[in-house]
Amino acid sequence: MIDFRLLRAEEYHQAITLADQTFRDSEHTSMGDAFPQVFSPSLNQSYGAFIDGQLVSFIGLVPSIVHVGAAKIQAYSIGAVCTLLNHRNKGYASILLENVISHVQKAKGSILFVSGNLPIYQKAGCTVYGELKKYEIQIGELSPSNGYSVREILPYDWFSLHALHQSKKVRVEQSIYDFAILHQSKGFASIEKMDHKILVSEMGNQMRGFVVFGVPKNETAARVIEWGGEPEAIKAIFAKSFEFGVNYLKISIPMYESELNRQLNTIENTISPFPGTLKITSLKLLLEQLEPFFNGKVKIVDLDRKYKELTFNGKTMIVDNEYLKKLLLLGDPELDRTLKGIFPIPLPHPEGLNYV
Repeated sequence: MIDFRLLRAEEYHQAITLADQTFRDSEHTSMGDAFPQVFSPSLNQSYGAFIDGQLVSFIGLVPSIVHVGAAKIQAYSIGAVCTLLNHRNKGYASILLENVISHVQKAKGSILFVSGNLPIYQKAGCTVYGELKKYEIQIGELSPSNGYSVREILPYDWFSLHALHQSKKVRVEQSIYDFAILHQSKGFASIEKMDHKILVSEMGNQMRGFVVFGVPKNETAARVIEWGGEPEAIKAIFAKSFEFGVNYLKISIPMYESELNRQLNTIENTISPFPGTLKITSLKLLLEQLEPFFNGKVKIVDLDRKYKELTFNGKTMIVDNEYLKKLLLLGDPELDRTLKGIFPIPLPHPEGLNYV
């Protein structure tokens, strides 16, 4: 008899053991340390398949609030999806994923972020989304912005750092404590066995920008994990990072961060979708939650169960629900210029501090 259900508090140690066996080697930190939200009995969101009390398959589930301008999207993320070797290819993960999607819908979550793009997710309706520019920067290729001094974070910087993070128009909601815990956990960076380093830039004794780096223990590329503040101040940190143990730098910046991308326009780049996939679990809820972002830009109303009418800049456009989902996540190059600043909706880069 197989039992598919939420984990109980005393069962999370089994989940950590299974995840470590699947994803970690002796040089990695434990998944339980790297992803405390996934393995949190306090949140109690993750699902497992049990046979005679033994956990044989697991999906970690984490809720979050995503800010998009004035809007707040109720979102979930899944990760650490794993199954015991001798129980694979039996459909357990697919059944767990059905349970997870039902959980998200009951919780009034409107989107589900997925760190992978395997067939199991595609079959469940997950799709690529967003667009970003990828940069690779060597020492000396980026000139620092004038007037900014750059240093490592100090213990009295948390209020200033938090204020800069809060000023981001697109972000995952974090308290000061959340930021500190996720920085200590090094979730995404831990996959590549990297440490974290936070650099800040100042001008006139005021913090103007911060960057969280994943810094390798060898001479491979460091990764930019999280950032905030003035684009010029962030560029100054990128340029000065080579003075703080960075040998080579990889950066991925969402296309909607146009000013920060402009600061890097001397560096060659490639354009690609966001890593991972996303499922809209409720189009109705997503549109409701995005209403403060749409306000004054576009009005979306139901015509019937299948079609919506978009009104913008004195014009109207009728679309079906499937096209609207595509518009929300990928945009459309043929769109009216007014709508190109709205679609695709801006979403946080998924490989930041909140990576699951």
